[in-house]
Amino acid sequence: MEKQTIDTIVGTLDKRMNRQLQQYLDICARCSICKDSCHQYVATGDLKYLPARRSELIRQIYRKYFTKAGEFVPALYEARDPDENLLDELYDSAYACTGCRRCMYYCPFSIDNAWVVAAAKGILIAAGRGNEMVSQLTDAALFKADNMEMFNDIIVSGFADVEKELEEETGRHIPIPVDVAGADILYVALAGSHSIKPAAMIFDAAGANWTLSKFEAANYGFFLGDPAKAKLIADRFMNEAKALGVKEVVITECGHAYRVAEMFYEAWAKEKMPFKVRHILEVIDEYIKDGRITVDPRAIKERVTYHDPCQIGRNGGIYEQPRDIVKAIAPDFADMTPNRETQWCCGGGGGIVAMEEFNDVRIKSGGKKVEQIKATGATVLACPCENCRLQIAELNDVHDLGLRIVPVMELVAEAMVGPSAGPAA
Repeated sequence: MEKQTIDTIVGTLDKRMNRQLQQYLDICARCSICKDSCHQYVATGDLKYLPARRSELIRQIYRKYFTKAGEFVPALYEARDPDENLLDELYDSAYACTGCRRCMYYCPFSIDNAWVVAAAKGILIAAGRGNEMVSQLTDAALFKADNMEMFNDIIVSGFADVEKELEEETGRHIPIPVDVAGADILYVALAGSHSIKPAAMIFDAAGANWTLSKFEAANYGFFLGDPAKAKLIADRFMNEAKALGVKEVVITECGHAYRVAEMFYEAWAKEKMPFKVRHILEVIDEYIKDGRITVDPRAIKERVTYHDPCQIGRNGGIYEQPRDIVKAIAPDFADMTPNRETQWCCGGGGGIVAMEEFNDVRIKSGGKKVEQIKATGATVLACPCENCRLQIAELNDVHDLGLRIVPVMELVAEAMVGPSAGPAA
């Protein structure tokens, strides 16, 4: 490998090197306790998916260029130059990782391998080896932001069409407001009407003062592993929120979008936002408990289970609100085991659903989630994450689970009692 490329890789790692990352690289005892916590390793037995192995690839570079022992006696300390073979292995390992962070809960040193994987993606991008599909999706989002005048009328017209669809489905006019200055809520949805219609019904029933963002919540810059581009993508609706003067930004049922907006954005922007950020399920839970919307406690007759998406659950701390919502409308609720912090990743996170080269390992790695679902005996899966729903829908077909996989807010829209009640699909 050319010296210039090696210098770029080492420089990238140096820029990301903080005390936290250095500690993770220094203290791993290679005990491999993490192996039984990783859905990919459990499913495949392939060492490249072992969390400690993912981090070990970065440690080899770290030892060579950041420690004296590795610099002078590389063979003894397993130090290594970042050659093409290492980058190939690093690509397969890093971009396959769903970032679920389950391994961290089982590591005796609480090593957060997701931090190391983030550094790995940074190295791959610097070496021109970032995932091509996710990179294209990232650049497409940035192009839209840079050329908003080209897309504005199309977007607003599309929202008007969704409003008409909703009126046809419910038999009443439910507004979908856009560009409302001074609104309490800027709601950031996903592309498509499926995350807009049920939210509009719920906001309308609650009498909320809200407006819909012109930008979708998904952030492929985060999946790519490029914080600068991830910030630019999030800038779109964050700047929109500031311009409109809203009190809060509410993120739709999208795990990584919520985590980016709530947990990373202010650090990236280096400023405090003049509004709070909440997940839509936090808002809906509040509406139900405060009596702002009324739901039928026996609306969902089937047995329902709930999937904890890694990004809003283990990585975001939202566990009880969605369960309280589901229990409020479905008397036959069966939780999965394990759940909350130790629930199994479905295998579809980290942008892996957009990367065709990982399809085989993605489907295999959903095996533990399939076992969990089957054990509940549920026929309805409440799932508040788009990538998780896409993954579990494939698992549903492959394993003939017979599931109805539904966003939580869509179940709430089904269960609402009052003038805004009606189908939301």
